[in-house]
Amino acid sequence: MENYVIFTDSSSNITPDLAHEAGIEVIPLTCVTKEGEMPCYDDKTDFNGHSFYDELRETGPVKTSMVNMGQFRQAFEPIVKAGQDILFFAMSSGISGTCAAAREAAAELMKEYPGRVIRVVDTLAASFGEGIFALKAAVMRKARASLDAVAKWAEDNKRRMCQYFTVDDLMFLHKGGRISSLTARIGSLASIKPLLTGDSEGKIVSCGKVIGRKKSLQALADLFDQHAAASDEGEIVAIAHGDCEADAEYLAGLLKKKRSVKDVLIRCYEPGTGSHVGPGAMALFFFSPVAVK
Repeated sequence: MENYVIFTDSSSNITPDLAHEAGIEVIPLTCVTKEGEMPCYDDKTDFNGHSFYDELRETGPVKTSMVNMGQFRQAFEPIVKAGQDILFFAMSSGISGTCAAAREAAAELMKEYPGRVIRVVDTLAASFGEGIFALKAAVMRKARASLDAVAKWAEDNKRRMCQYFTVDDLMFLHKGGRISSLTARIGSLASIKPLLTGDSEGKIVSCGKVIGRKKSLQALADLFDQHAAASDEGEIVAIAHGDCEADAEYLAGLLKKKRSVKDVLIRCYEPGTGSHVGPGAMALFFFSPVAVK
């Protein structure tokens, strides 16, 4: 196996089972609940999504903190000190300073440990839009692809990543600084369900709206039909949800009717991103054959 370690941050939605199976290291963001500060990832504890989202339903959005430069140093330094290189997949620079902090730490450490390489890939995505790159990188590493080859593949293909989602309450995104107050107020009227995506700068933008929950799920499936390849061809299709697994399974069923999709990776939104999208959020991630951003 090539001598490098794959890292990502917890907003990638990589759960401990996926991380252990693929050999991926996850650096946690932090959120603050009524119980106090908690890491958004713990490889020894399963995330209780239902309990977390119930609290959000009662109290509203909670604060989150990005991974700072010192935390990246703490995670990265033992690796480079041991003589290994690092490939890090970061949450979109369009919505967080995490990527910039990782690059700052990488630059310092590469000066202190000459000959070591730390590559930081700005995925322009979040949740599985970010995590899929780490999962694909692990498969490529197992096939003995070099760090440079994997990093180049990710840079060449990150604009093929489709990430579409809908939320029940836009005020979560607004209070987290992800969208404007005007957009949030308009989207919260009546039963309007916004359709959102990441743009070429990795920022969250509107791409449509429908009325009603079922229609919003159908709209996500229609976007998949419009942009996905004719067959899955070994690509990863993933769904993240805000404590609404039945709806996620329903959406997966719609996808399988649209394309020859064998499996759909379904996980509850981890607490960092979940704090911003809120209960009832539904997100779909897949590769398009061509750039969409």
